[in-house]
Amino acid sequence: MLENKKYNVTTMKKPYPVWIIDNFLKKDVIQNIKKTWPNLDNGDWHSGYAHLGKDKNILEQGMMAISKLELMPEYLQDLFNYLYSDNFIEKIEKITNKKNLVSDNMHWSGIRCMIENSFQLIHSDARTHPTNGLRKELTCLLYLNDGYEKSRDEGCLEIWNDDVTKKEFEIEPLNNRLVIFQNSKTSHHGVPKVLSKRKSILFNYCLDEIQENGRTKALFVPREQDSDEVKEIAKKRLEV
Repeated sequence: MLENKKYNVTTMKKPYPVWIIDNFLKKDVIQNIKKTWPNLDNGDWHSGYAHLGKDKNILEQGMMAISKLELMPEYLQDLFNYLYSDNFIEKIEKITNKKNLVSDNMHWSGIRCMIENSFQLIHSDARTHPTNGLRKELTCLLYLNDGYEKSRDEGCLEIWNDDVTKKEFEIEPLNNRLVIFQNSKTSHHGVPKVLSKRKSILFNYCLDEIQENGRTKALFVPREQDSDEVKEIAKKRLEV
């Protein structure tokens, strides 16, 4: 068992269910993750949707990822295998009161790093797995940021209401903090401002049922302060 025996769960019910757990993994597990964390210059990281076609993607920049297990160090491979084990899924089901959860088969998951001055604007995640048709149900983020200070680092996960007119609350990416949120058509969230390197492990669970005609890509929803160009690019991204 990698997680601490006792932990407190903070549950936010509005605008959609969010669960926050601090000091989730044992200290030695966190230390081993950081020891084996790949350097950004090792060639295995990719920049995701830095471009849409030939154009720069102004919806998100500076988001680095490794999503293939075979490109990760052995310790991180073992960690993901554990996160998708029946034993751990049962724990997630107990925390969230969800049933019949299954792995996303690493389609949306992996290790992530947002570099200095990166950002990801407000969006709701994809709804449907593109290969098996299952409904994406839960997004999980484990943060790995030593010495985090909001005033210096920014990088909070922002949670917005259904029509993106109000930021309901924000979550600081504290070291060894696990954040779980329920995926829906309006589970709007994002990280609009990052001032220093921000590391996390992303893993997702699907509901073991077919989602008919669901989105297979994230839907970016502009805020009032976003430019008309952002609105146009948001539409274009769904087409690429």
